[in-house]
Amino acid sequence: MSRTVHGRGQTLEEALTTAVSELLPADEEQLAVRIDGAATDDWSGVVRVELEVVPSQVISDTSERSAAVPPAPVAEEQDEGPAPAVDAVDGDAAEELDEEADAAADFLEGLLDALDLPGDLKIRLHADHAELEVIDIGSGALIGRRGQTLDAIQELARCSLQRQFQRRARVKIDAEGYRARRMEKLLEKAEEAIDTVLDTGESERLEPMDVFERKAVHQLVGEVDGLTSRSQGREPARRVIIEQD
Repeated sequence: MSRTVHGRGQTLEEALTTAVSELLPADEEQLAVRIDGAATDDWSGVVRVELEVVPSQVISDTSERSAAVPPAPVAEEQDEGPAPAVDAVDGDAAEELDEEADAAADFLEGLLDALDLPGDLKIRLHADHAELEVIDIGSGALIGRRGQTLDAIQELARCSLQRQFQRRARVKIDAEGYRARRMEKLLEKAEEAIDTVLDTGESERLEPMDVFERKAVHQLVGEVDGLTSRSQGREPARRVIIEQD
């Protein structure tokens, strides 16, 4: 059985949310539609969307059998604390990171070839993740508006690596130092929020961040006596809350 519905909205996400609410027994406020792809701010026309609706228990059972990472819970993530010291990572973990970095490099090189873009790769291995940065592109083609294109590439790489290795991917993708610059600004805002919490005693809610950014903020807050931090929300709108102990 098939059914066609039409959704309207000022953005593609709003239009899809309206359309999905017509198909499912839920209000628009109960739905969160996420688009993993390049930015489509000025869009028009018809978008075809195919949905498979299954009971939540089926999804849960499938996730347990699959090696894919489950959706981030609303509660605080237990693995978002400070990164372990380099000497705390055993040889097997380091070897796995090296494998993922090589596979991600192949993925990015293939992407650059497909897009006919120049660029070189820098690979850095950290204690808990690998970082690949595309440099010398000569444009912001891989970054996009507010990093949306880069976020889409990150998600594609994550899915590709998880499918290949059947484990959670720990690779961060950057282009022309964009994420490093963003991280610097986020930490500055986090320091301001820390000062505010210390002065007022009121909790501060930071802007949405990815998992690597949240870990850095958690580590920063962990160095301040009397304060704690936790994550709240679902991806891609997951935030850090800074508050007193």
